Order: sequence, then structure tokens, then C-alpha cells
Amino acid sequence: MINIVFALVAICLGTWGLVTYWWYTVDVIIAIFPWVLLLFGLVALLAGIKNTGLRATLMGKNNKTGAAEPTTKKKDE
Repeated sequence: MINIVFALVAICLGTWGLVTYWWYTVDVIIAIFPWVLLLFGLVALLAGIKNTGLRATLMGKNNKTGAAEPTTKKKDE
């Protein structure tokens, strides 16, 4: 029960703060937005590289030790 009371107080204070100081909220969102885009872009780029197999090709060309590439086992083996 006490958790509900604290949650409602926090919601009320948060709403009051957003209404009273809305321009600070907008400034923070404007400042964080490019960083979020950069992060999501990097994650999407890495996911795309992983799905295309480009990473394995690049690793194979740069592998100077002559080690064989790992093979995957089939389900039946």
C-alpha cells in the first residue's frame, strides 16, 4: 500500500515538473536525440554486417595464421 502512495506522489511531482519546466525537457530531448540516432545506426550496421556474412569474409582474408575456419555440424551428426 505504501508503494502505491509513493508511486502516485512521484507521478504527481513528475507531471508538475514536466508542465512547469517543459523547456528543459525539450532541451534534453534535443540534446539526446542525435546520440540515440548514432547508437541505433551502429547497432543496425553491425546487425547488417552479421547477417550478410561480410564479417566472416573479412576475417578469412585477414587470417594469416593459416588456421582452418570452423565448420558447423548438421543436426543429424
